[in-house]
Amino acid sequence: MKPSTLGAIAMTALLTGCAVSPELVSCLQPNRRVAIEVTGAKIKPPATPGGKAAKENVLLKTMAQGDSAFDHGSAMLKAGGKAEFDKLVDLLNNGVKKDPRPTEVNSIIITGHADRTELESGKADLDEERARNVQSYLTAKGLNPKLMFWEGKDAREPIPVTKFCVD
Repeated sequence: MKPSTLGAIAMTALLTGCAVSPELVSCLQPNRRVAIEVTGAKIKPPATPGGKAAKENVLLKTMAQGDSAFDHGSAMLKAGGKAEFDKLVDLLNNGVKKDPRPTEVNSIIITGHADRTELESGKADLDEERARNVQSYLTAKGLNPKLMFWEGKDAREPIPVTKFCVD
């Protein structure tokens, strides 16, 4: 038997039963997330009185992820996630110091994700629940629900982790 095959067998034997260990759950936490993409425009006032106003296209992206946004296996948005989305709502309504114009929103795409350990434990709709909860939160903050679209991506688009994850 080749040494690499022997090593793989030994590693598999060592790691058996650790599929949902706390270490793995912690390692995969960035994949528990909801990402938001907002398209819209900022209205540029006319350069001269009586001139035509112009629109400047805007694309904003934000994300709430990990333990600060969601507990493992839960779709309930936590305070850390709410804080991230509050920043987005504030930016849409008030702009930034250098450009305080509000953004005219065209669409908001909300994408929910789950990590693979959540899927393995039978929580098939968790990604969609997270996206719907964020949609409800943004609606409560005054954004138009008719402009919001949500989807669930399960664990199909994982975020690469920077530390070793046991598989």
